[in-house]
Amino acid sequence: MENPYQSPGAVVDVREKPNVSLGDVVSGQKLVIYAILLYFLAAALRTVIGPISLLLVFACLVMSWIGIYQIACGLSYPLWWRVILLLLMLVPLVGLLVLVMLSSKATGRLRKAGYSVGLMGARDYQE
Repeated sequence: MENPYQSPGAVVDVREKPNVSLGDVVSGQKLVIYAILLYFLAAALRTVIGPISLLLVFACLVMSWIGIYQIACGLSYPLWWRVILLLLMLVPLVGLLVLVMLSSKATGRLRKAGYSVGLMGARDYQE
């Protein structure tokens, strides 16, 4: 039987200390999220400004490659898997699915480490 006069226990926020791998996951996830948004913006602007929007698609591709590589390094993926993920970005719809999948894995890793993750990535991560 528990003591009814016992003071309540404190809820301790246990977070993993910021380190290089978590920093890579955070920055990579932000780049991937921005690349997804830029991808949709470029698709919408393609009807308005025409072929000039291909520059936005190229910028989206570069941002997503950097983000994918950072997330894959932070999650300790082997090199051959990183290369496959980077090559999959060249296939239009598959590339978008890869970005969403990696962002989801990064969110899971950050939540497991004890950080709050919102729509635009980790909210309170500070290196």
